[in-house]
Amino acid sequence: MTSRVAHILNSLGTGGVPEAVLGLVRHGDTKAHAPLVYCLKPAMEPEAAQDLRRRFEAAGAEVHVAPGADKIDGVAHLAEWLAGQRIDLLHSHSYRPNLYGRMAGFLIRSNGLRIVSHYHNQYDDKWLPGSSALMLERRMAAGTDAMVAVSGMVQKHVAALLDVPRSRIEVIPNGIAEDKTAPREREEARRALGLDPSAEVIGCVGRICRQKGQDLFVAAALALLAQGHGGTFALIGAEEDAVMAARLRASIAAAGMADRVIFLGHVKDMANVYAALDLLVAPSRWEGFGLMLVEAMAAGCPVIASEAGAIPEVAGGAARLVGVEAVEELAEAIGSLDGAARRNMAAVGRLRAAEFGWPRAAAQVGELYDRVLRC
Repeated sequence: MTSRVAHILNSLGTGGVPEAVLGLVRHGDTKAHAPLVYCLKPAMEPEAAQDLRRRFEAAGAEVHVAPGADKIDGVAHLAEWLAGQRIDLLHSHSYRPNLYGRMAGFLIRSNGLRIVSHYHNQYDDKWLPGSSALMLERRMAAGTDAMVAVSGMVQKHVAALLDVPRSRIEVIPNGIAEDKTAPREREEARRALGLDPSAEVIGCVGRICRQKGQDLFVAAALALLAQGHGGTFALIGAEEDAVMAARLRASIAAAGMADRVIFLGHVKDMANVYAALDLLVAPSRWEGFGLMLVEAMAAGCPVIASEAGAIPEVAGGAARLVGVEAVEELAEAIGSLDGAARRNMAAVGRLRAAEFGWPRAAAQVGELYDRVLRC
């Protein structure tokens, strides 16, 4: 008998969580567990959202986007939708969906609904001591049928802050999407992105926000350029924090480096990005997994990253690691990594990335669904 599974997302945004859910849907057994996707609010990037919606539908998932109601109305709307769709299992993903998704689920628990909550990141900035969010999370954990973390670090983090045994939280690492790491000719990839075919290109991939540390990347880039570095530094990702992006643009312009530190925005074809880069830099302040690290390694792009969160666990020795917020150390690492070291890192990175796959992750999630639905 086929069960109906609702994946609850914040929105069809450009972050790693929607991509992770898409990986699970694409590689899951849709005959055993029919997937539906519910978004709590419309996306801020309509074009990217439409593309993601098409990919979900191509993978066999129905997609519903809520009208963007306030919190109470949004919970009521979701509860009504869950009941109307005869959902058997609610699978919520990350901070806001874990809160509001489970609130809605608990309202119709008498229907036999099962609930799985999935933790994709660290939540120190949201689960503040004494906050209502932390209190609600702790109370709802008791009524959640299963909990999933994308890394051992996230498992430890969630267990400690929610005061639950680590054994209650199953670790299921993310995989990588084949279309994001497909081979591309370097020159063609650079032409598609408007990059100089002969330049050294160092990239920072991710939504522009404090978590991803683009300000640290820009500071290191400007320091290196002032010393005569000959490369181009590219920021790739949607501008989630418009104020931060404006400040970065202003500091780059003030240094006279607007032609050397460039913004490529959201790029649909990430395979071109990884093929075009000589080096990926990820100076995150916190990270629950770091999907772009594994994608870059799979594509043969060497990686320099901070030691934040799950990055050491995910990189597994394949990346050059620096301290969190250590701009000087970051600049030194970028400037000193020679061709031989990069080639060796690329080879080791490919081996490490091969350990992460969506078929494996989807199979683990499917087994978890079966256990929960049998209860």
